[in-house]
Amino acid sequence: MNFRQLSLVIVFSCILILLASCSEEDRTLRFEGESENWKSQYFLTQDKDRENGEGSIIYKGPNKDNIGEVTYKIEGSYGSIDVTSTPVDGKMGINDACEGCAKQDSSDPFHVTIKWDGKTEEFDLKAK
Repeated sequence: MNFRQLSLVIVFSCILILLASCSEEDRTLRFEGESENWKSQYFLTQDKDRENGEGSIIYKGPNKDNIGEVTYKIEGSYGSIDVTSTPVDGKMGINDACEGCAKQDSSDPFHVTIKWDGKTEEFDLKAK
């Protein structure tokens, strides 16, 4: 193998390594949805080994300061989040993370169920 051929092999190898590393970069997915009284936005950051979720659920109705205790469940393709909380100014945070887990696909919605004050509402969070 001459110097020119060796140089081409090295350049080609470097390009392959760069392309492979690009496919393992973080990606962020945004999901949104709402019902009559609630709306939510949820962001998933995924990399090769980990998935982190962060977002919020916001009450759209009146008396945001006096909602009381709220239970919400967010169901995805590979798991769920169950939380009971008291909203602050009508807002509750969503935080979840996993390592080495199966990851939510952007084509699959999350299903949200919210219960408060004897009422229940459901909606889907769809990728945007």
